[in-house]
Amino acid sequence: MERLHILDGHGYIYRAYYGIAGAGRGAHLSTKDGMPTGALYVFTQMLIRLYIDVRPEHIAVVFDAPGRTFRQELDADYKATRRETPEDLKPQLPYFQQITEALCWPVVCRESVEADDVIATLVSRARGRGWDAVVYSGDKDLMQLVDEHVTVIDSLRDITYDAARVEKKFGVTPAQLRDYLALVGDSSDNVPGMPGVGAKTATKLLGEYGSIEGIRAHVDELKGKLKERFRDPAALSQLERSRALVTLASDLDLEQDLDDMVQQPWDGPRIERLFQRLEFETLLERLSAAVPAVRQARAAGDLDPNESGGESALSAAADPLPDPIVVTDAAALAPVLAAAAAAGRMALAIETDGARPDRAHLVGLAVAAAGAAPAYLPLGHRYLGTPEQWSEIPAALAHLCADPEVAVVGHDVKSIRRALAGCGVTLTGIRDDTMLAAYLLDDQDDLSIERIATDVGIDIADRKSLLGTGRSRIGFESVPVEAAAARAGRVAAAALALAPRLRARLGRAQLEPLFDDIEVPLAVLLADIEPLGITLDLPYLRALSDELGGQIATLERQVHALAGEEFNLGSPKQLGLLLFDKLGLRADKMRKTKTGSYSTNHDVLESMIGDHDIVPLIMEHRELVKLKGTYLDALPPLVNPKTGRIHTSFNQAVAATGRLSSQDPNLQNIPIRREIGRRIRRAFIAAEGKTLVSVDYSQIELRVMAHLSGDPVLTRAFRDGVDVHAQTAAEVFGVGLDEIGPDQRRVAKAVNYGLMYGQSDFGLAQNLGITRAQARHYMERYFERFAAVQVFMDRVVEDARRDGVAVTLLGRRRSLPELHHKNHQRRKAAERMAQNTPVQGSAADIIKRAMLRVDARMKQGTWDAAMLLTVHDELVFEVVPEQAEDFAAAMVAEMEAAYQLDVPLVATVGIATNWADAH
Repeated sequence: MERLHILDGHGYIYRAYYGIAGAGRGAHLSTKDGMPTGALYVFTQMLIRLYIDVRPEHIAVVFDAPGRTFRQELDADYKATRRETPEDLKPQLPYFQQITEALCWPVVCRESVEADDVIATLVSRARGRGWDAVVYSGDKDLMQLVDEHVTVIDSLRDITYDAARVEKKFGVTPAQLRDYLALVGDSSDNVPGMPGVGAKTATKLLGEYGSIEGIRAHVDELKGKLKERFRDPAALSQLERSRALVTLASDLDLEQDLDDMVQQPWDGPRIERLFQRLEFETLLERLSAAVPAVRQARAAGDLDPNESGGESALSAAADPLPDPIVVTDAAALAPVLAAAAAAGRMALAIETDGARPDRAHLVGLAVAAAGAAPAYLPLGHRYLGTPEQWSEIPAALAHLCADPEVAVVGHDVKSIRRALAGCGVTLTGIRDDTMLAAYLLDDQDDLSIERIATDVGIDIADRKSLLGTGRSRIGFESVPVEAAAARAGRVAAAALALAPRLRARLGRAQLEPLFDDIEVPLAVLLADIEPLGITLDLPYLRALSDELGGQIATLERQVHALAGEEFNLGSPKQLGLLLFDKLGLRADKMRKTKTGSYSTNHDVLESMIGDHDIVPLIMEHRELVKLKGTYLDALPPLVNPKTGRIHTSFNQAVAATGRLSSQDPNLQNIPIRREIGRRIRRAFIAAEGKTLVSVDYSQIELRVMAHLSGDPVLTRAFRDGVDVHAQTAAEVFGVGLDEIGPDQRRVAKAVNYGLMYGQSDFGLAQNLGITRAQARHYMERYFERFAAVQVFMDRVVEDARRDGVAVTLLGRRRSLPELHHKNHQRRKAAERMAQNTPVQGSAADIIKRAMLRVDARMKQGTWDAAMLLTVHDELVFEVVPEQAEDFAAAMVAEMEAAYQLDVPLVATVGIATNWADAH
């Protein structure tokens, strides 16, 4: 059902002034020229808070128009006793409506009537459409509008008035409230009421007779002075006048239609101008970064306000959570399993001992289902006095997990499926992953269940609070069972409650297909890939490590000879003193760290390559030390003693572009373009009796750029099968394809990839080792010849600045709040992100689709093969040699059919016993 949100603008103004800012308490907030701004500041915060809490789609903000109203024509004394507008509020009045309009909330204002009448009319129209309505006001007059489809929210007191709440407050129903107010009067508006009738009497009379007409019809039943007053013509005339004054006009002729009451994207420039004028420095700094993000959040939706009855989404909790229980026998477990089976839905949460995923042990498992208390099954706790535990996951639960008709919810379902598989349980009915949903929606660093669970009013103990820190830190297996149950049970309950809300947001943001068709199935696939691992050639790695150790020692001796002294190359402080103090390298390269020592990071060293022969040697030494420590020495200990293979963990919800990353080990950062990187890859080998097949997309990001930009030169090169880097070189250097040499192609390749990601002339110059002027010339030539690429890059930045997000071909969204940042560098960085996200993000989406297609094809065939790795745009498989050729051809076909671009999507294949040769 549609819902119209109506804000009592003037009510908010006075509540901001009196209720929070206060006549005296807000006096200290003012501009440099002395204009008070306290009420404006609080009013703005109230609007922003309401926006964040509720995410209204249909909304109207109603302000009183200047001048007299029909009520003052009816009674000259109406509101005559109201105090004058406070002097420090008067100069603020012109800005309230301006702020509201800058936030792009529709404003409604009509002469000769009050805001209450406009609100009543909007409510009446909403009723006529079959909509719900929520009125944000503390005005008791508006509570007479309340019924089963209309609520009034007093945001200041965080009270929602439905019919029951109104009756509790006044003792009468909302339908009787008009007569109640007419009887008792209203001193604030100078409505006289019926002489001698107070709240108790009015409540009693309306309870017995229903209305003023009912009271008058039974006047003979009244006693004493009350009977006299209801027979007194003057008193009755005053009563009728009072009722006319409190009666809301609900049939006004308004210019705006309900369809006009729609929240639009915030007007960032206007907000900035207003806030600069009002000197809201802190608020402006926060909003200038957040406006696009909040705008995107509205486009994506948030917690459905229909689910909270219109109350604050942050304060409206779900039904009270039953305390999680510890179950150690089938009888205790039965109720939650029965509830899960009946609902066809359950949530799971796991706790492990914290070891690497390939070596972790399941400590406990929590199950939550609607209508039952969350249950925690202790499986691997180890401490003195450990209570009875399960020796294995009970068959009844394992059966439920394996039932594809039982929908499974979790936070990080990949880890849950993998952990259960280690216990011999297959988890098949995975439907929702609250971590992945939050990742798609929020684009935030903190995707923890602890954070997002607050949206459903569930507090979850942080793991650190249970495990401790430092020397006193324990493993989860040492956490008391009751404490573990409290945490894990609440995690499962939170996932169960969050899943439908997050899915509703995904639907409004048109992200459900990406979620259901790619991210969730991919989580299942990754859970199955990770335990497979890949074999390492350990003797080869040891020999290579020794070789690099010798090269490192040689470089160290060469550096010491040039320095004229021995020092620790691994010490940035000693290195900085050598470069800048002893050798006296250029002062313009000197930068200090927070500790006061010289910075010697990669960028600093790279900028000094031509200044001294020692610099390239230091950089080479640093690179080899890093590779030796990160891979050659670090990989052997990671080999699992049980499987004899190394198992990386894939991160699905880290990269903002949607790319997968990996850790322990990180296989994404092996420098494949260097010989040493290729030699490291040679250590990854096929198991005995198998061979490796590598299928890699060819220049997928450039192909996506051709598709998105429609550039005719780029598109023609791909369609004709021309080397695109040679084509670019021909365009940039103005020569024929047959005249292009290796150096020109290298320059063109750097230009293709650099400019596609918004690289500056400075960055290109550093990358190629040329002057900025030469780099600028290459850039100008590139965009002259590939004009549509420039148009596309400019357009995506403007679209992202307008919408607050960059979008991929499959609809993935990346929030870019810093496109509006005042800092030039941060703004330019956001622009580069806006340019590369549609390209890199679309390529990431395509490789994910390819993985799922390949997996489906493998399950249909009879191949003795397995998918082992995904690295960037490459998939690595292990297969028996006799099937390798046919298998490779099938995988290429699937990858090339993963998405239909305007240019061919091409995959190349390699077959070898080691990864380097296969790639």
